[in-house]
Amino acid sequence: MSHYAWKWGSPPPPVKRHSEVKHALLRNYLIDYFLTLVAMPHQDRIKLTIVDGFCGGGLYISESGHEVPGSPLVILNAIREATLLIETRQERRKPIDLDVELICIDKSKTTLDYLERLLKDRNYGAALAAGKIQLVKGQFDQHCAATIQRAKGRSRISGRAIFVLDQYGYSRVPMHCLRDIFATLPHAEVILTFYIDALISYLNEVNLAGFEQATGIRGGMTAAEIDEMKKSPKWRVHLQSSLYQSLTSQCSAKFYTPFFVRPQRGHGDFWLLHLSQHWKARDVMATTHWNHSNHFSHYGRAGFHMFSTGYITKIDSKDQLQGGFDFSEVAASVSQDTMLEQIPVMLFDIAEDISFEQFFLQLINTTPATRMMVESTLLKLSQLNEIQVLGEDGDESRARVHLKPDHVLRLNRQIRLMF
Repeated sequence: MSHYAWKWGSPPPPVKRHSEVKHALLRNYLIDYFLTLVAMPHQDRIKLTIVDGFCGGGLYISESGHEVPGSPLVILNAIREATLLIETRQERRKPIDLDVELICIDKSKTTLDYLERLLKDRNYGAALAAGKIQLVKGQFDQHCAATIQRAKGRSRISGRAIFVLDQYGYSRVPMHCLRDIFATLPHAEVILTFYIDALISYLNEVNLAGFEQATGIRGGMTAAEIDEMKKSPKWRVHLQSSLYQSLTSQCSAKFYTPFFVRPQRGHGDFWLLHLSQHWKARDVMATTHWNHSNHFSHYGRAGFHMFSTGYITKIDSKDQLQGGFDFSEVAASVSQDTMLEQIPVMLFDIAEDISFEQFFLQLINTTPATRMMVESTLLKLSQLNEIQVLGEDGDESRARVHLKPDHVLRLNRQIRLMF
């Protein structure tokens, strides 16, 4: 149950820092999304449906006492900013038309009434009247099928849609909704909040059954296994890892961010997962994290397989507080150094030639690095003669700046003998 309440004429509810952080990421990602989508100046129209599944009243009071926008206004402001940036950066013969329909869902009529008056007050009355912004009362799972069909009807070929599912808690987004989204809409993306601390702190036989029934996430752990696991000092690490693997394996998304996110001034740990069917979308999200590093800390490792031994929590094996992975310049340097060590070992284990595209796609879900960062590391290894990069003719490539998807990677023969 949400702890927020909106009533017109009364001050908007207070917002915790972690929600401001989530909204900052949403804004930044949407702007990056549009700039990536409209890469060619001749494109003049993009049709997209955005579903805000837990929209709230659209306005909050920050911890510093200032009014801050909620997700509906964040989304609408991002569309305006992206349109301006596109027209500024690209020489266009006619303006870009970002044909976006925003569907806002909330279970509270009072909240939606507040949001409607707020939107009209912020000059979105015409968009409401035209149906470009729709306000829908109810639970997200009750309207999921209808919103999927609406998005499909507006974009039959690409099925382009973004579902912003900033649930309060961890049990309001059933797996069948996610599977239906990805089965029906080829270019759909989901930004899902999952309050992992609230779940694992109180997980027992009773609420485990309720969680599985509500979400449809199965096969993680039994109650007996959880009780046994809690005897270990690392039980939170293993439980988080198990739940994460269950969620990502059952939601039907091919690509996802593996980030376990915690704001620097957070309100408990949560996942902010980005799920999609295309690597490019995942790469844009990863790039957004790097471009806006001041918003987040991530408790994971650099390089590949950052969660290979389970999530690294705030407390390490020696009960010491960890600094976290913060997407800073230092973290970028550590990431490249780690990949420089890992990649030759991985190519040795593969034991056969592999294309850059295949190599990257096999590992994309296990690393905070972007495609560009992996590409840069591979080129550096090539310059160090630790690996070979071959062209389509089988000869060694002279690539120094960019790799083509079909460039072949091979461990240098002398390095292989050392292994």
